[in-house]
Order: sequence, then structure tokens, then C-alpha cells
Amino acid sequence: NETLKGYDKSDDALYYKLWATYQERVSGLYDGLATGQDKAKFVLWNSHLTQKENLEALSPKRYTIQFWGNLADKSFQEELGNILENRFEVIMSNYDDLYLDCGFGPWVGGAANNWCSPYKSWKTIFESDVIRNFLWKHHERKDWYINLILGGETAIWTEQTGSGDILQRVFPRTWAYAERLWTNPDSDVEMGELGSWEEAEVRLAHFASLMSKRGITSNTFKPQFCLQNTGACVLPRASAQCATTSLITILSLLVFYAF
Repeated sequence: NETLKGYDKSDDALYYKLWATYQERVSGLYDGLATGQDKAKFVLWNSHLTQKENLEALSPKRYTIQFWGNLADKSFQEELGNILENRFEVIMSNYDDLYLDCGFGPWVGGAANNWCSPYKSWKTIFESDVIRNFLWKHHERKDWYINLILGGETAIWTEQTGSGDILQRVFPRTWAYAERLWTNPDSDVEMGELGSWEEAEVRLAHFASLMSKRGITSNTFKPQFCLQNTGACVLPRASAQCATTSLITILSLLVFYAF
């Protein structure tokens, strides 16, 4: 077998050890430049290197893990649980909620939609609560796990995003996630109460309008009529019959408003 400085290239375990060695040497180079300062902590995306069999090669004192895995997938659930069990601090960017370039056509291949579809609406992102949706469901030792979750970050990649559409892709969805992280409202509140998506929608719509006047554009929340008539466009959570009746009423109002 071919070797590279003593590493067997056909041995996966040794390959990941080499990868970890590279990480440590790079961080050491930084330490050499940062004379007189505390050692920096680096952010590393989860990968094969952060899986259970390889994670011991990394130190939680040097690395924070940014987690992109799907929290609905058991293997990713286990991986995140193991990362937390080993005392690594974590930044959440799970693609099932927080990837902003999902739900569009693929830039390579013949599939109808890209790999992380469907589209993540602002409501999905607003309700992305790693504490309630993951920790409390899968881990008993949630108290000290919670302290290891530093926060979260929405993610947008540039394969299909450019200067012409970046703001519309990022906003208002990232504003919604900012509220989730800042306030972490209770997901089980009644309709319209503080912390509900209905209550947040009103404020986010007005905030989007304010930012638009300041030159920061975003994806359109709703028709102008709804912005000018707070609460008129919020369908009830009740039966489908009520929702249908409300929708007809709203459409009638919109037609009247248009003329």
C-alpha cells in the first residue's frame, strides 16, 4: 500500500487521524502568530471527523462544532448527541430548518429539486427550537447539554445565489430566526399570544417594511392590505371550514381594496 509520511492511504482511521493532525498544525500556526494572546477557539463543521469513532482526535477546548445535519435523521441525532456528550460547544445550522437555498432547482444533475428541498419558510425557521425539538425529546441530561448550545446560524451558499437575490433569500427568514434565538418563545402558546408565530408575523411584517424604506429589501411577507389591516389576514388554527370561510373573506377584501 502507498503511504504518506507513515500513513496508510487505504486505512480510513489513519486518514482521519492525519486530518486531525492537519487541523492541529494549522491551529498551531495561528497560535504562533497570536503571541501574547489566549489560544483561539476554532469553528469546525461536523463531518466524518466529528463522528464518534474519530472525535477523540479533537479537543473541545480548541473546537466549536457547527452542526449542519438533519435533526429528523436518527444518525444525525446520534452524532449531535455524541458531540455534546464529549463537551463540545455547538452552533446549530441544521439543514432541515436553517438552509436558505433549499427548495429550488438543482444546479447539477437531473433531479426536479435540489438535495435539501423543500423550501424552508420563515415559520419553519421561527419554530426551529433545538432545545424543545431535539434535546428534550432525545436526551435526559438536557440541562448541561443546553449550556453547550451557543446559538445558531442560518446558512446560504453561493452555487445558486448571487448579488441579485441574496437579500430576498436571507430576509425575512433570518430575522425570524434571530427572534427565536433572542427570545426563544414557547412553541405551545395560544394563537396570537406573545411567542406565537401569528404574533411574530405582525411585527416581522412591519419590520420588513421599515427595512425596505431604508434600502434593505426582503422577500415579500404579504399584500400591503394585510400590513395596513393588522390581523385581517391571519387564518384561524381551527377547522378547515373556518379557514376556508376566512380565506374567502380575505380574498373579497383584497378584490375590494384593489378597486
